[in-house]
Amino acid sequence: MTVVMAGMALAFWLVLGPSSDWEGAAKIMRFAVLLSCFLVIAGGVRLIFPEKSESEAAETVG
Repeated sequence: MTVVMAGMALAFWLVLGPSSDWEGAAKIMRFAVLLSCFLVIAGGVRLIFPEKSESEAAETVG
C-alpha cells in the first residue's frame, strides 16, 4: 500500500508541481518517470488485488 501511495504522490507532483517550462532531456526524463510511476501503481494494485483464475471465479458466482 505504501508503494502505491508513494507512486501516486510522485505522479501528482510531476503532473501538478514542478515548473512546466522544462526543455529537452529534462522534459523527456519527467515523462519517463511519470510512466514508471503508473507502472508502480498498477503493480501495487495487482499485489493488493490479485487476479482470480476462471475456476475460482465460477465457484464464487455459483
